[in-house]
Amino acid sequence: MRRLFTLVIALVICASLRAADDFREVEPAPAAGDKAGIWTLHFRYKSPRIVTVDVPGQGKKVVWYMPFQIYNRTENPQLVAPLFELVTKDLNTNHKDEPQPAVFKAVELLEDPTSVLNLKSTIGLSKEKIPMTKPDSFPRYVSGLAIWTDVPERAAKTNRFSVYVSGLSDGLVVEPTGDGGQRVKTKTLQLDFFKPTDELNSKAGDIKPEDNGGLGGERWIYRTVSQRKPETTEKKDP
Repeated sequence: MRRLFTLVIALVICASLRAADDFREVEPAPAAGDKAGIWTLHFRYKSPRIVTVDVPGQGKKVVWYMPFQIYNRTENPQLVAPLFELVTKDLNTNHKDEPQPAVFKAVELLEDPTSVLNLKSTIGLSKEKIPMTKPDSFPRYVSGLAIWTDVPERAAKTNRFSVYVSGLSDGLVVEPTGDGGQRVKTKTLQLDFFKPTDELNSKAGDIKPEDNGGLGGERWIYRTVSQRKPETTEKKDP
C-alpha cells in the first residue's frame, strides 16, 4: 500500500513539474515526402532568449540561445546530430548554431545553475544515442542548448525569424534538378518566431512563437541540405 501511495505521489509531482515548465511540445507528424518506415523524435523547446553573459577571456557577450529537449518513442535508441539554423525573414540572414565551450558554459550556468537538466551542446548530444521511452511511461528527456553568437552583430533588429531543426528524423528525399543534378532534402522541424521590438532585450518572454494567421508556428517539412551538380563528361581531343 505504501509503495502504491509513493508511486502515485511521484506521478503527481512529475505531472505538476511538466505542467509548470514553459517548454512547448512538438510531436512527430507526417510531412510531404515521408516514406514508410522512417522515424521521427519528439521535440520540446522554449522560445529563444537574448542574454548578456560574462565569458572568461572574452568579457561580456550578447548571445541568442534556445533551450530544447528531445525524447525517443521509436523502437530503438537513436543516434542523432541535430543542427539548428536561425534564418531571419526580414533581414535575409542565416545563422548556424555555434556551441563555443566557454559561451555554452556561461549560458548553462544561467539557464540551469544546479545542473538538474544536464544540458548538452549539439556536439555533445550527437555523441550518445537518445534512449528509448517506453509507451505510457514518463519521457526520458535529453536536454540541450542551441546557441547563436553572431545574431547580435548581424541581425539584432530582426522582428521575424525561423529556426530550422534537422537531425530529428531519418527522413530523406533526393529530387532531380532541371539541369540533371540532384537536390537532397531532409525532414526538418520549422519553428517560426516573432520578436516585437528591434532592441536587445533579455526578458525570457520577449520572443514568442509566430501564429501565422492561426496556422501555428510549428511544422515538419523537407528542406534542402545540399545540391549536387550534374556530372560532366570531358571531351577528349581526337
